Amino acid sequence: MKSSFQYLNDYFDKIVVLTLPRLTDRIAYINKTLEGLNFEFFFGTDKEKTSIEELKEQGLYSTALYREFYKKPTEISTGMLCCALGHVSIYEYIIENGFQRTLVLEDDVEPVYKHLPKFPVLTKELPEDWELLYLGYEKNETLGIREKLNRFMLTKLPHHTQLKISREIFRNYYPVPFSPHIAKAGFHDCCHAYALTLEGAKKLLKHSKPVGFHPDNLLSYLNCTGQLNGYISRLKLFNQLSAFVNKFDSLTAS
Repeated sequence: MKSSFQYLNDYFDKIVVLTLPRLTDRIAYINKTLEGLNFEFFFGTDKEKTSIEELKEQGLYSTALYREFYKKPTEISTGMLCCALGHVSIYEYIIENGFQRTLVLEDDVEPVYKHLPKFPVLTKELPEDWELLYLGYEKNETLGIREKLNRFMLTKLPHHTQLKISREIFRNYYPVPFSPHIAKAGFHDCCHAYALTLEGAKKLLKHSKPVGFHPDNLLSYLNCTGQLNGYISRLKLFNQLSAFVNKFDSLTAS
């Protein structure tokens, strides 16, 4: 019988874990936790070695684009920008190497071992033209009566305290059931565990130079505006340790 990780090894052309060389605690954690998974570390941009102004000068970030979607804060944080640039570099890596299916993980993922064996089943339910598959996410996880009512109200009176969200986005704010194990993606937080096709990586890169979104908001924005064909696994295969209080105190914020 195959191990849970072997299903992922067999399906993906490449599996990468985004981290930084200085985050030795996270690297050690990943090496232990993901033992058996055929991944490689992908080193992103370190906020301690750059600045927003420097990245602006290099044409990698645009305040004007950022403010088209965010009401506040009026400037992205250096850490969030560097996180976004790490994901952008992964999209470039996928395209340069022609990987057809890639699993992207961040260095604080926690596998949900009881759900991993479901992976072969949910991939069989994916349509041929899928471009993004969340294996971990937060926020807007179901579409029940309360969510349908909230969606109705938001499309009539669109408002968000921090984001400039349109009626079109609110109409697609919640996931829509697609099959027993997957749903059409809505507007979700976090990008600690997601799969991309080559075409999906190309679309994300097109909207990432210069950076104008937090990485998870870019995925959600393109999903909800019909520019990316994204799905979620209804059973989460990975959680994010940093989303849980006192769960991973030894880690340094990236």
